[in-house]
Amino acid sequence: MSHPWMPFYPGDYLADTVHLSTLEHGAYLMLIIHYWRNEVLPSDDTKLARIVRLPLDQWMEIRSTLADFFQPGWRHKRIEEELATTKEKYQRRAVAGRQGGLASGRTKQKQTDAGAMLQQEAGNAEARLGQPQSQPQSQLHKGESQNAPSDLASISAEDRFWARLNDLEEKGISRSRCTELLALTGHDFIEANRALDGAEQAAKPGQYLGAIIRNRQQSGKAPSPRPSPHVPSWVAERRATGVIVERDGRHWRCLGELLNEAGEMVGW
Repeated sequence: MSHPWMPFYPGDYLADTVHLSTLEHGAYLMLIIHYWRNEVLPSDDTKLARIVRLPLDQWMEIRSTLADFFQPGWRHKRIEEELATTKEKYQRRAVAGRQGGLASGRTKQKQTDAGAMLQQEAGNAEARLGQPQSQPQSQLHKGESQNAPSDLASISAEDRFWARLNDLEEKGISRSRCTELLALTGHDFIEANRALDGAEQAAKPGQYLGAIIRNRQQSGKAPSPRPSPHVPSWVAERRATGVIVERDGRHWRCLGELLNEAGEMVGW
């Protein structure tokens, strides 16, 4: 799991490092950045000197001062806690995406033929995309209403779309194809999710989604983008390029920066 951004709390950092020199500040920051990205630091001093960009003799002069911030084996308690929190959030989004796709895809007909049937089924899926989505209780498998997470209804269509992309890649549907589909729907996340539901349940998901995309391209069916009532447009644009943007209270967290609704940085 990659970690493109890390939380940083200036007040806590300055309180703990008031005694450090400028050189020691730089070395300490290089150590914790390496730790965040790799989840570990080496024990070898030659490697540590390379990480902090110092000659070995200079590193050895400040080593004992910086070692006080770490536990044996160069383990960092605060970073370990933040890594655990980040992984927990990722797992929750992944589970929500899988469960949402399973619940809404139960009523879709599965495609079993990769030839002529594929194109016909893709056309049927296109016809269904323009209709309101419904899933009566009678169509659910017995017991599903008791097993589905109670918080799925609180997940927006946009959050569900981005949360499911990693799982779809494992099924042969690339992130670029999903964003291409999103653009062809005019950034209608509900409609895009319906198409992905059908692809996810098909025998060959990648081919199924490809057929839907080709149908839309050939028909020129690309409506104007719809503004999202929940997420600013700059968030959608960054997510479309693969950058992780998460809600953090009233603000957004992206690449280590705390941003407001307008995308302006308000903190770290």
